[in-house]
Formats: sequence, structure tokens, C-alpha cells
Amino acid sequence: MKHVVLRNPFLKGWEYGMLRELENAIIQHTHAEVIQLPDYGKEKLWEKTQHGMRLSALRKFIPKKELKIEADVVWCILMGPENMTLDLFKGWKKIKHRIVYLFDTLPAQYPLIKSLFSSDDFNIKITSFNDAKTDLEKLTSKKWHVIEQAATEDLFRTVPFENKIIHFSSYGRKWPALHETLLEFCQSKNLYYDFTTHDGRHPAADPELLYRQYAWHLNHSLFTFSWPVELTNPSRAGHLHPITCRWFEAACSGTVVIGKKPANEKFDEYLFSEAVIEMDPLEKKEAMLVRLEKIWGMRKQLHDQANELQQKHYPKLVWQNRIGRMLELIVV
Repeated sequence: MKHVVLRNPFLKGWEYGMLRELENAIIQHTHAEVIQLPDYGKEKLWEKTQHGMRLSALRKFIPKKELKIEADVVWCILMGPENMTLDLFKGWKKIKHRIVYLFDTLPAQYPLIKSLFSSDDFNIKITSFNDAKTDLEKLTSKKWHVIEQAATEDLFRTVPFENKIIHFSSYGRKWPALHETLLEFCQSKNLYYDFTTHDGRHPAADPELLYRQYAWHLNHSLFTFSWPVELTNPSRAGHLHPITCRWFEAACSGTVVIGKKPANEKFDEYLFSEAVIEMDPLEKKEAMLVRLEKIWGMRKQLHDQANELQQKHYPKLVWQNRIGRMLELIVV
């Protein structure tokens, strides 16, 4: 079968790096052709009717452009429904197998998901959030599949203990009180704490480059902190407990994760039960410092354990595993 990956070249920001890596993994696995979605131009109606904007209801009046594709399978990878642009094109729905994969299907996105995916435009619909599946099927009256997120095999890999030059790291979501305590702890011991210092809305490089730099930093971190969305941004998570790429990336890196895992029954199945050293971000500063001291004292032991778990579970943590399962959804 001939596969085509539809790529939106206008996405900006480090978070789209993992989207690009999934696309690249599909291309590698299926030998898919890449078709860049054409720019719709600077037409005023297009600019004012993007998803989520006040005049988005007028979007249906924009004349659809022809998108001719010769293939058996077309793949559309979306970070969220807001990235959907195929509703502005025609011709692509003639392809037999039309796959859409959404990283994010959060409650705030449900109205847009209902609007965009209640049809049969895509006959294989996939969410990465297992606890959103029932909601999505009720919303759209369509079948949804769950394929969890993963990490990129070529980017995230173990590094020897002596080369873990970043002692602690925290990328993305942080817990303020613990962040300040960790700064103090590292300063007192002359340790390096690496954390996100930039605004993701104003990237200075393309998503793939930003993501590869992030991967290098995570690979070279001895410890990294990670918190679930329902803890750091409960209004965004709603009633869901998302298992995002960050957990798989750290596991593939053999990096010791400190924090709190999502309250999701599938977490240990998707990763493994020893994936996170639990730490209470609400406890008193003195207790945090004692806990950090103990963890730091066990660093070599914890590093070796994380690497053993990485070797044991690696095959189920990477995108190649997910693509194989997605291909099984195609009924010839």
C-alpha cells in the first residue's frame, strides 16, 4: 500500500517537535511520501476564521482548494483539533484509509472535536488519551481508538553515569515551591539545575531542532522532575489524567524521574510501576530538602536502576511500537 503523510509546515514552537518525530517515524516505517499542505495565503477571511477565533463559524464559507493525493493510506497528525486545516481542502477524502491521530483531546477541546470529527472524513480516529475515549465516542457518535504517546528511538537514549552532566532538570510544567527549594539545594552543593527559561510562544528555531536539543538535555540529566497536567493545570486537564510524551521520553533516556505520576490506571501498564520517585510538592521546605538529600545520596543506585528498567521496557516505549499498532487498524 502507498502511504502519504500530510505535513503542515506552518506549525511553530518546541511542542511540535514530537509531532514531527511521529511523522518521521511513520515515514520511516511505511516509506510514506510527504505532502506539504499548501499555504492558504493571507486572505482576510482565512486569517479571521481560524479555529477558536470569534469568526470561526464563517470558515465553512471559505472556498475549498483541491488537494489531489494518490495513495491508499493518508496520515494526518495533529497536536490538537486547533491544528486541523484539511476542512479547507477537497479531494483527499477519496483515499480508502484516512487516519487522524490527536495528541491532545482535552475537555476544553471537545466542542471543536465534535464539530470536526463527527463525520466520516477520517475513518480511523485515534486519541492518545485513554480516559477520553468514551467521551469522544459519545461526542461524535463515531468509533475512536487509543494509541498512547511515545518517544523517538533515535533521540532518547541512555548516557553513562559519568556523562550525566546535568544533575537536575525540569522542562515544561514546574511546581513553584519545589522549584525554589531545588534551586537552593543545588546552589548549596554547587550542582547544575537546568530548567525551561524561555517562552514557548516565541521560538527562535524550527520545532525539530528545538526538540532534538531538548532530547540531548534530557539524556544528559541524572534526575528530571515531572508533574501530571491534572496537578499543574487542573482547569486544562478537567476530569482527565493525561499520560504525555514526557514520561516516555524520560524512561527512554534512562533518566530518573522525580515527581508524581498521573492518576491514570494505565500508567504502570504503558510505562512501568517503578517509573517515578514520588515526591510531595506540598510538603514543607525542610522536608523537601531532606528528601532531596536522600535522593542525591542514592544517585548512582537510582541511575543504574533506571537504566535496567529502560533496557527491559524499551520496546514498548517508542513510536515504532505505536505505528505497528496503528497499521493493525487498517482493514484491507
